[in-house]
Amino acid sequence: MNESPLKVDTDKGFALHGSLYLKSNAPSDAVIILCHGLRGTRYAQPVRYIAENLKYHVVTFDFQGNGESGGSTAIGNLYDEVENLRCIISYVRSTLNREIFICGHSKGAAVVLLYASIYNDVPLVINISARYDYPNPDYVKKVFPDKLEKLEKDGFFVWEGGSNDYIVRKEDLETRSKVDMSCVKNIIKEKVRVLTVHGSKDEICSIDGAYTYDKLIGPEPHHKLIVIEDADHVFRKQQDELLKAVESWLFENQSWYLAK
Repeated sequence: MNESPLKVDTDKGFALHGSLYLKSNAPSDAVIILCHGLRGTRYAQPVRYIAENLKYHVVTFDFQGNGESGGSTAIGNLYDEVENLRCIISYVRSTLNREIFICGHSKGAAVVLLYASIYNDVPLVINISARYDYPNPDYVKKVFPDKLEKLEKDGFFVWEGGSNDYIVRKEDLETRSKVDMSCVKNIIKEKVRVLTVHGSKDEICSIDGAYTYDKLIGPEPHHKLIVIEDADHVFRKQQDELLKAVESWLFENQSWYLAK
């Protein structure tokens, strides 16, 4: 496996940085683009584990304002990240001239689903632990109960920890609350197939969302839902099961996208 750096200029005045993993004896020439979650980078788990161990060729990258990429980020900027992904897809298509599939974890999974619902130009889409209920009014109370007073008083608070402190603004939360994931019903079944993998004990994004995606995108073969028992949000003890689920589904659907 060779990891090569990528740098992709955007039309927003900053560059996105990523990595290309070329695998020996890959079962296809296709490239899988992996998208990380909130406050993550391309080296966050489980994205890094999949990138390094999946038999297929892989591209990972840092969304704007994360990792090595330029620009700024926010808790509700999913549509900015959709355009980041579109930029990476365009670059990989023009430089490698290969079929592309997309896969994301957590916020990155919501991004790949939003991308698919808008553009419908990537045949295989993988959703790992995506949230569904972005408009949930109880989100801030549940996740940041000790920050409510500061949010009301100052209009923002600092989310400490992780690789860097993260500023959460009231307007960003309002933008986030307007994200409507029911748009996945706009995914064209004849053009796109979707896999959802979710842990039964996901403590961050409710598994109820996985069942909702199954109803909106399904039935098989248009959408397949795999629930991994006892797995948490990052599949801490079940990364091998996650990898197997992703790899098996990709292999099963090769003949479909080749015949399109």
